[in-house]
Amino acid sequence: MSDLRNVVMPRQVRAAQRLLFGLAFAGLVVMLASSGGLTSYGMGNMIAPWLLVWLCALLALTYDGSARGGVRITTIVVMVFVVLPSFSKALGAAGPAEFVDAALRIVLGLPVIVLLFLPETTAWFDRAK
Repeated sequence: MSDLRNVVMPRQVRAAQRLLFGLAFAGLVVMLASSGGLTSYGMGNMIAPWLLVWLCALLALTYDGSARGGVRITTIVVMVFVVLPSFSKALGAAGPAEFVDAALRIVLGLPVIVLLFLPETTAWFDRAK
């Protein structure tokens, strides 16, 4: 039975993985939707946070049988760097587009952090080879 737990990804890990992929897709949509009305400076301000999200999506691709605690911790750290500044961006948003941009990162990113701290998730990433 213990071998089966090592192979099958828990629901919590699968949910975090799907949220990360959803964040990456939302980032692509936001960038495409906003690209027409932004200057190059404004576009540069939006790209940096979304690059971190896309980095997390790339990390989520490694959430298979070989992923260990380092992948989980790296994802948590990067998501903290995405979510925390998004709160100040949402509160100081100049328009609805900026607010939606920041709110998407908060609404989809905060659950990822919580899911990666759950005992089932921690146990799956910390399992022995």
